[in-house]
Amino acid sequence: MTTQIDKQQQEEQQHIAMIADVLRTKHDSIPADTVNRAVDEAYRRFDGQPIRDFVPLLVERRAQERLGGTPTAAPASLDD
Repeated sequence: MTTQIDKQQQEEQQHIAMIADVLRTKHDSIPADTVNRAVDEAYRRFDGQPIRDFVPLLVERRAQERLGGTPTAAPASLDD
């Protein structure tokens, strides 16, 4: 039996996979494993955070920034 939380986690992971696809296409001059690593590292920063609604958006922004895109503001609690 799949719970609501399991469904939310699957949906979130699907969104993250789509973000990686978009960023690999957008940054086609950067090796795919580098893009995947940037997305994965951005995604792991949100492990254990209870509010998950905006994780895909925040992951996309942080990975984009890391890959040389326009920097975006992040909440102070998530800054390095």
